[in-house]
Amino acid sequence: MKIIIILFTLFFTTLHANTKNISVQLRWKHQFQFAGYYMALNKGFYKQAGFDVTLFEGGANINVVESVLSKKAEFGVSNSSLVIDYLDGLDVVMLGAIFQHSPNILLAKKEFKSPVDLVKGGPIALMGGDQDIELKAMFLREGIDLKKVNFVPKQKHLDDLIENKVVAINAYSSNEPYLLAKQNREFSILEPRAYGLDFYGDTLFTSTALYEENRKMVSDFRQATFKGWEYALAHIEETVEVIEKHYNTQNKSKEHLLYEAMTLKKLINPDFIQVGHSNPGRWEHIVATYKEFGVIKQTRTLDDFFYAEEKHSNMTWVYFYIFISSLIILVVGTIAYYIYQMNKKLSKSEERHKILFQNSASAGIVWKRGYIVTDWNEQAARLFGWSANEVRGKNFLDFLVSENEREIIKENLEMVPKDNNLHIFINQNILKNQTLITCEWHNTLLLKCSEEDDYEIVSLAIDITQRVQEEELLKLQANNDFLTNLPNRHFFESMLEKIHAFAKRSNTIFGLAFIDLDGFKEMNDTYGHYAGDVLLKELAKRFQGAIRQEDTIARIGGDEFALIFHPTNEKESYEKMIERLLKLANTPVQYEKEMSLQVSASIGVSFYGHDNPVSIKHLISQADSAMYEAKREGKNCFVLFKG
Repeated sequence: MKIIIILFTLFFTTLHANTKNISVQLRWKHQFQFAGYYMALNKGFYKQAGFDVTLFEGGANINVVESVLSKKAEFGVSNSSLVIDYLDGLDVVMLGAIFQHSPNILLAKKEFKSPVDLVKGGPIALMGGDQDIELKAMFLREGIDLKKVNFVPKQKHLDDLIENKVVAINAYSSNEPYLLAKQNREFSILEPRAYGLDFYGDTLFTSTALYEENRKMVSDFRQATFKGWEYALAHIEETVEVIEKHYNTQNKSKEHLLYEAMTLKKLINPDFIQVGHSNPGRWEHIVATYKEFGVIKQTRTLDDFFYAEEKHSNMTWVYFYIFISSLIILVVGTIAYYIYQMNKKLSKSEERHKILFQNSASAGIVWKRGYIVTDWNEQAARLFGWSANEVRGKNFLDFLVSENEREIIKENLEMVPKDNNLHIFINQNILKNQTLITCEWHNTLLLKCSEEDDYEIVSLAIDITQRVQEEELLKLQANNDFLTNLPNRHFFESMLEKIHAFAKRSNTIFGLAFIDLDGFKEMNDTYGHYAGDVLLKELAKRFQGAIRQEDTIARIGGDEFALIFHPTNEKESYEKMIERLLKLANTPVQYEKEMSLQVSASIGVSFYGHDNPVSIKHLISQADSAMYEAKREGKNCFVLFKG
């Protein structure tokens, strides 16, 4: 027996000795923002990976990066500003972006709907340093000089907004809007994403030293953390209970924590994007935004900033998601169609309707003349946020549909009671928390129980917001160049076919120009591919801004662009536009503070018309031949193909 006890003791002593003590510095106080770390602890994911983890609560005076580099903690939670620290020479490695979109917003008084409104309104309270650059950048995107904006340091935060001392404050979409809503106060939200500023939120990181010394340990911790996040987001009620019991230092209510959880889940998007995923291209965009403010001087590449080399996205799961969404829509349609068939074949049974309606897998409302809600199922309450008692007897157009869509939707809905057909519409809807979603609605008429009854309509809805977003993403990736966001060769050739066919039918003319950059290869070989990418993106932006809306410019190869343009008649001069493109191509592009990049362009032009009614293949050959003639004539010029 003594031997067994000794062996038992030795086993657990050895097991304990193999457990590594790890600490993580959080960037703020305990809340659902750090739920993944709590659940990795609570569910034993860290222990299974061989870690005994301690979480250090953050606060206003905690410098997370300093804590990690001084070895007070092995890992830390920062945000997009981590790349500033890296480019300033600090040895940090970004292990993964937890929040795919930043929750940082401007929370404003209800009458202020845009940055322009705020400039005229009064003081705006932000955090100091570089923490709210994405909020300031919204004003730049609207062409507003930041010197004209009255930014003031944050003091009493939400109280200052309530007491009208400021017109807007920095806030988290998962926190302050809930507090104002609980006080029945109206407000406006300005999101950087609406202005093309899509920063990452919380990011997990470590020191370069630890990463290089023990990559396996870093990898194991990283995977255990992501597993904790996946569990937390899949079991929100359980996670909130864990926070309430062990981590609720801010004394948040369960309702508040659940609101925070659902808001952050949308920003993390675990159903569509793998937890921890980050895109180097987005980081470059973030760096470019920081450069606009002069807060960084890029003296190193981002290669050592990332945990691992990014792989090309496998879009198979996107198609799978769209397939599943379509399948769900089919089910919804089947339910709506079943109701429709019941109306035609059966005498109306109110009890049958209620059973089917209330147990539908989709959000459903029943309404009568005047768009007045008569019934509202549990799924509708979950999706839109209002309970049945809150909406019965009300016109749903007043709260569920934005003003700019109401007239169109009225026109569509007026057709429904005129027949027994199934009517399907897609439109945007407003949730109780003022979020916009896209829904597909299946509408059909319920038969009257008696001649005295007025008609009722049953409308079933499914949230297709993500499906629409992903279809747009697929369309963008199929038709646009990933680097410059200009149309790609595939889209350009498709457009050229349509324009050529139209010109042939209508006996009109159009021009085709091939643009090839002179000296790009030499510049790329000298300064590297990143410099080449910077130049291509800048020239693409210039070219796009120099052409008319009806014209099309595309990137069709490495340093090759093509332009389709439409003179109104044969006598209209095109030379000025082509010369403008030559000048833009030859204008230096700022690369680093004391360095610029410069190339030129050779352009070949050909016209389709009654004087040159050639095929697409020959038209392309003509423009290409003229472009090479421009190079032979000394480059930085254009040549018109003359046959």
